[in-house]
Amino acid sequence: MSPSLHLVRHAVPFTGYPYRGEAMACNLCGGTGTLVVAETDRRLKRLRSVACTECGLIRTDPMPTQAELGAYYASAYRAAYQFALGKRPPRHHLNRSRREAAFRADLLAPALRPGARVLDFGSGSGEFLAAARERGATVTGVEPGLSYAAFAREEHGARVLDRLDALAPDEVFDVVTVHHVLEHLRDPVDILERLAARLAPGGVLYAAVPNMAATGKPPHERFHFAHVHGFVRETLDRAAARAGLAPHPEYWREDTTAVYRRDPAAARAPARTDLARALAAALAPVSPGAYIASGAWLRPMIRRNAKAIRDTFASR
Repeated sequence: MSPSLHLVRHAVPFTGYPYRGEAMACNLCGGTGTLVVAETDRRLKRLRSVACTECGLIRTDPMPTQAELGAYYASAYRAAYQFALGKRPPRHHLNRSRREAAFRADLLAPALRPGARVLDFGSGSGEFLAAARERGATVTGVEPGLSYAAFAREEHGARVLDRLDALAPDEVFDVVTVHHVLEHLRDPVDILERLAARLAPGGVLYAAVPNMAATGKPPHERFHFAHVHGFVRETLDRAAARAGLAPHPEYWREDTTAVYRRDPAAARAPARTDLARALAAALAPVSPGAYIASGAWLRPMIRRNAKAIRDTFASR
């Protein structure tokens, strides 16, 4: 399929996405029981999402294969969700990324001391790498997107690798960050374990994912093809616990944005057996026809476009 046709098929509402996928057990607990929590996504395209009945982790079902995800990110993702039509990141993305990088650097200021070793997994166009280096840290990024990785190297002079395995086997870091990346992965909990293994003694790990329990938007607005997993506070903390991590009491957190520290005795409280049912009720879908007729789609559309316009013309 040509890249342009691939992109078009990802944009037409009321149709399915161009993938077949495969059955997959829960990456957090290995369970196979599920409850359907959504049948459409924010583009009113058909997309089935389920919650694991054992732990509550949300995932796309069927799950895109690794090859299908690779084709999507190569042909459609940047253009469809970031309006990036060329090799250089668009201005609105860069402005938004700089703001986020400044927030993350401020939050992690106690750990971003001069000489601190920093790893940013999913480093994108490199704004957080630049912000951390301004505080005296030695920075490394991992970014599989070739054009954004190249931009980070050229614009910020950052060390950016294309995969986690490219790090030296004994390379460890005082600060590891993974910002709005885990939800894109088929194996987010496994990756979190590998990142935790890269922490130096006393190191901290920052993780942020979209909060599927967030209010203020229609339920289906929280879903789209790029996010093959969905977290709430309980499932993010349980994933961290499986990686031997516990929330760090000295850092601010907001639901699914948190700083963790290594804790071999991290509490592994039993998963909420009612979490999947609670999520299914909270995310109960409205039919696309009823949603369009209600006019409720206007506000989210205006909000997204206004944010893109604001970020395009904002000063640095």
